[in-house]
Amino acid sequence: MVQAEPGVRTPTAKGSDRVETILIAAKDILVKQGFANLSYRNIAKGAGIAVGNVNYYYPSKDNLMVDLAHYIFDRWDHRFRRRVPAKLKDDREIFKFSIEFMISENQRDRTVSLLMEMWTMANHSPAVSKMLGAFYQKMRAWISGMIERAKPDLSRESRDLRAALITAQIEGLMILIGPKRVRYDELVGLERVAVTQIERLAFED
Repeated sequence: MVQAEPGVRTPTAKGSDRVETILIAAKDILVKQGFANLSYRNIAKGAGIAVGNVNYYYPSKDNLMVDLAHYIFDRWDHRFRRRVPAKLKDDREIFKFSIEFMISENQRDRTVSLLMEMWTMANHSPAVSKMLGAFYQKMRAWISGMIERAKPDLSRESRDLRAALITAQIEGLMILIGPKRVRYDELVGLERVAVTQIERLAFED
């Protein structure tokens, strides 16, 4: 969870379980029904709690959306960590694997559906815009951290900017290689080339 802001409830241990229940229900609604159905009433119904409980922990929908973005990214990160082969010890090898993993994730229907709708709704909803910003801030920090471990001599400014460019490249690939996209002959091997170029961007001086 993000740090509490003024007006946001700080959950107890029991409250933390309730918050997670709320976030799980909200994520499920997003994936299956879209942002249009992400109301407090529907979240409460999915979580099996009263609407007042959702409102108690999240009096502001902006805070709910930011926490939801962090929760979605953290669950993705948990899935990634389970997939890293035990034989990979070198930080650059782990970085390469992570890039390949992110590209493959962006070819999954559920992932693309969620991100595409997030991008669309961010143009119309300040709350979703905050969610989008929080999600990609987590992603950039995650990539920047991996660059730091593999190339610690880089300045923070340099690795943060490289992480931002890498994030843009990975997400931009969805337009060309996402699910249900037309597969053009000239794009065969694009994923492999993208990984090579991203490695260069991350580590070359």
